[in-house]
Amino acid sequence: MKRANFLALPISETILSARQGVYPVAAKKLAPYGRVDYFTRMSGADWAIRLTAFMALACYVGALAKWPDRREPGAWPSALCLWSLGLGIFLAHFVCAFHFEHGWSHSQALAATARQTAKVTGTNTGVGLYFNYAFTLVWLGDCVWWHLAKRSHEARPAWLGGVTHGFMAFMWFNATVVFGAPLGQSLGWAALAVLAAWHLLGHRRNKLLKT
Repeated sequence: MKRANFLALPISETILSARQGVYPVAAKKLAPYGRVDYFTRMSGADWAIRLTAFMALACYVGALAKWPDRREPGAWPSALCLWSLGLGIFLAHFVCAFHFEHGWSHSQALAATARQTAKVTGTNTGVGLYFNYAFTLVWLGDCVWWHLAKRSHEARPAWLGGVTHGFMAFMWFNATVVFGAPLGQSLGWAALAVLAAWHLLGHRRNKLLKT
């Protein structure tokens, strides 16, 4: 039996959205687009897709928290380490989602994206899937650049770093807060709160060191 689409909406929709419930097959049996208990039994494929998305999000948040100290030697785990680990886990999530949910069919993923986007926003469009592809390429390209030319990456223009992080944050925000179920929304807001608090503390620490 075909599972509900997990890659249709941006990224961690797979573990955080479950607008169809944790176990989409059960949700389909109960009612179209219905919600079932979050503790309903999940298959191994569902676990693989959801956990890889959650772990990628955790690494992303951790890397951003370490970002201001990325030039300091000896800090572990470093921002680069978490950034690379998050990318690797996200690629695993991407593969799992396309393999288990879409049978490696772009057209199926696009149609599922359009259906779910129409349900949430009222607009029948599959553009979210292309944004998801772009997100993957942006993260991959940024990570490769950081590994191959660390000094160049760290000295990149501020606007380029802002665009990169702004786009990625936009995607995560949509995946969790906008399109997510209550669990995803809670985790999305929690991640924002953690990052805000971390950077506020870092800013105060830097001011104290300068005085």
